[in-house]
Amino acid sequence: MRDPENKTENRVVDILVYIIVMVTALMVAPLIYELAQNYPRDKISAAGEKADPGERNAKNKNYAVIENNIDISGLRNTEFGALTLICAKVANSGELILFCSYRAEISSGQPENPESAPREQETRLQIAAIKNLEEIAGGDDNPCNARGEIQVYGRALYSRYNLLESVQGGDYTFKDFGDGTFFMSNDKTAFLFDFENMKIAAAYTYPPNYHVYHSALSPNKEMLALATEEGFFIGNLASANAAATNSFDMKELISATVNQSGVKMTARHPFWSSDGERIFYKLYADEDVRNAGATTTSPGGNEQLTALECTDFLFMDDDFIFYYFSSAAGSDSGILFRCGYFNANERKMTDVMKSQVYYFDVDISPGGTFLAALSQNGNLTKISIIDIRTKKLIYSCLYSEIYDFSFSPDEKNMVIHGRENGRRTLKTVNIDWTED
Repeated sequence: MRDPENKTENRVVDILVYIIVMVTALMVAPLIYELAQNYPRDKISAAGEKADPGERNAKNKNYAVIENNIDISGLRNTEFGALTLICAKVANSGELILFCSYRAEISSGQPENPESAPREQETRLQIAAIKNLEEIAGGDDNPCNARGEIQVYGRALYSRYNLLESVQGGDYTFKDFGDGTFFMSNDKTAFLFDFENMKIAAAYTYPPNYHVYHSALSPNKEMLALATEEGFFIGNLASANAAATNSFDMKELISATVNQSGVKMTARHPFWSSDGERIFYKLYADEDVRNAGATTTSPGGNEQLTALECTDFLFMDDDFIFYYFSSAAGSDSGILFRCGYFNANERKMTDVMKSQVYYFDVDISPGGTFLAALSQNGNLTKISIIDIRTKKLIYSCLYSEIYDFSFSPDEKNMVIHGRENGRRTLKTVNIDWTED
């Protein structure tokens, strides 16, 4: 028979041990939770891998969307005369970059008295901006309106570079660095524009004897990638020679080749990775896209991303590629649109959205959060902005025609240029959100 006193002592000891264990558990639990939270993040960072854009935000978002009709009536009267809007871009601040055309008077000859020379008109490209936007009173049809200060670049852009034709045809490169500057180029010229001070900060002369398709400026603005008929090159703009002569040494990264069938293979549409270590490109077979590729900034580091089994794709930040399939026939069980992300590090395609709507034109926000897509709605064109991760429609609007649309670098603004109710309109859509 057990001693009652020992039984009591054992019970007291058990209680004390239980209390100690519970207190220890309560003290250690936060540390364990923090380690559990940080371990996967640290491990991924050490491995150089990134989460798919659609999986980055674990929390639900509550969206607030504000649509503003932008008053551009001030373009009718500038120092260059009346400007006609061709397309627009929106900066992180919500301010607008406008590419416009205007009629410039030029002399048809060089007589002894220039003032008496016949005058001709030539259509040219001009850069304007709308800054310091403020809301203004609107009518019942347009309750949200905004007007800002219109500024125009004080010098004429050279017509010999065909910038107007490039913008009208959509065959140009535009990159907003998010710091008040943007890069613009076509097959004849390239420049860095200071949006804050409305001036060209740097102009880049292409090397002679190269037939350029596209060019792209590196994130640190010290290197220029050139996609040409002759090959894919990189030039160092930071050298003393470049600063003195406005030229730079070229280094070939990818050779243009002709295969046994006589098809010419060229790398085009360069896109720099966020860290400036790689340049993505589209590989063309004659005039058709074959697949994507990536090259290091030193020779010998080129590879084709053949695992991306799609020829419709857009390059994004953080080494991801947005791919999509559109089919008006709907042969895939009624699925007319399918899209996803290709991880360039893991060489993996991940579908994120399928739709029974046929989208004939799309854009992706730089970080891959939002999809903007155009579809037909009777005789009208519908633009939809969709949160890709949640598949939530956060904005839509009907237009008679949409000329162009694009996101700001921080994904918080979109600009839409189109025709609505029989007149041209320019709108901004501000996207704000809170997380649960």
